[in-house]
Amino acid sequence: MRSIRFVLALCLPFALTTLQAAPSTWSQASYVWDSEALLDPDHRANELAALHKAGMNKIYLGLKAAQIHDLATTRQRLEQLLRQAAVEGMQVSLLLGDPEWIAPEGRHQLTELLDKLKGLAFTSLHLDLEVEQLGVPVPDQRLKDLLGTLRMAAAQSPWPVEISSHHRWFAEPRPGQTCVPCALPDAGVRQVSLMIYTRNPKNSARMAEQIARRWPALQFRLAQSTEPQLDATESWAGASTEQLQRQTSTWREQLQPLGIAGIDWQAWRDFPKR
Repeated sequence: MRSIRFVLALCLPFALTTLQAAPSTWSQASYVWDSEALLDPDHRANELAALHKAGMNKIYLGLKAAQIHDLATTRQRLEQLLRQAAVEGMQVSLLLGDPEWIAPEGRHQLTELLDKLKGLAFTSLHLDLEVEQLGVPVPDQRLKDLLGTLRMAAAQSPWPVEISSHHRWFAEPRPGQTCVPCALPDAGVRQVSLMIYTRNPKNSARMAEQIARRWPALQFRLAQSTEPQLDATESWAGASTEQLQRQTSTWREQLQPLGIAGIDWQAWRDFPKR
């Protein structure tokens, strides 16, 4: 157990914190919620080639209910994908997300799923558990429930646990509000993909820098969207692959020295592939 002094240190005011050392590696990742092509032996090579061409060297791999139901076939194909991805230098994280797992009565579903997937060589477990999906405003108890689910996942998972989160929970907490970033290290979570969805790259970089300075015990990544259904001010929909690669290079120059480890794109289905 970490000392009370250490936990309190996480909550020091912004001006008193220091930056993490710059990570030794930087990666560009994409959320692949539909993994059928990657798991299909006839399409896997082309899909991996498309990811590499788009500049990705890390993916968050989702699974559908049908794939989990046919677990014997899915495990075999996951093993094949993970071996090939490793040879090609592609990191693969297991992507899971169901807001119902936040509530204590829903956690057993996540535990059972993790038990079924143990033994696979994923880089990490990436949980996309957005408290807002259960309704807004978000009561404080739901934040406490989220932390309870993350503790359980970290205890059960054979892989390091990461999360996606809206950036609002990494501002200065309001008086009386549960401080999510204060509690994450003790919950077993060290890396957070910050959902700062804006087409203004200066604003996203500025916000990511502020959060990285405020919470130096955590490792951050910047998550951006290419989803066409979002407002044009929130999404990079319509941008070319070359435009996004240039912007990613700019972000890397700005953010890697601040300890931010990469860019995550939501989602591969919508990412330009030309």
